[in-house]
Amino acid sequence: MKLTDMRISSFDVLPNGTAKPSALMRYMQQYAREDCDSFGCTYPFMRGLNTVFVVTKLGFELERPFREGETVQMKTYNNSITGLTFDREFEFYSGGREIGHCSSFWVLVRYDTRALVRPRDFPVDFECCGLEHKKIDIPRSFAAEGALPRCERLVRVSDLDENNHLNNCVYADIAVDSIPGFTGVSEWVKGLKVIFKHEARLGETLAVSTAESEGKSVVFAHNTATDQPCFEAELLREKY
Repeated sequence: MKLTDMRISSFDVLPNGTAKPSALMRYMQQYAREDCDSFGCTYPFMRGLNTVFVVTKLGFELERPFREGETVQMKTYNNSITGLTFDREFEFYSGGREIGHCSSFWVLVRYDTRALVRPRDFPVDFECCGLEHKKIDIPRSFAAEGALPRCERLVRVSDLDENNHLNNCVYADIAVDSIPGFTGVSEWVKGLKVIFKHEARLGETLAVSTAESEGKSVVFAHNTATDQPCFEAELLREKY
């Protein structure tokens, strides 16, 4: 378990000064890695075993916006392992009160083949906290009725991470950029749920479509190079 102060930087906010969903995901990714590092499960160690973590689903809900310059206390912990899936939770606090929560679900895969690895076959004993919490419910997929083509997005070098694929935080940027009429001025993103279907690599193009309703956008991205779904996302917007 890791407890840390998370300060919202000036370069991680939208024009209205509220934290970008991708920025929150980057902070969470970093502190989750540091938590794993604390018990010896570093990225170099895992790569030495030809194994890495990849995220399959992630969802967060915030009570209020996190603003530029604000310091929020964040707690993260590996809560449980069910079958192949690791449930890692994140809790956000201000003034001793929880003001946001994130649930994320991960699997171990072989770096070279992306084949799944059973937790019992990995030589690290992952501590599970088994805490009661407000887990975010994330479905297997979102309803696609009414979705219309929106744009195309090329996977670029700056989108990649050490796993040599589109980093999970960039999916949030693609989703936000695809919302019709969203400018980051009069609205903020209160909640985000992402379902990661298949990875995307350098040079591949994502065809993005969206379905809109009052205060909610659903985004679908299809990888035209592999002819596979890449990700789905649901964003909850609120007037700022």
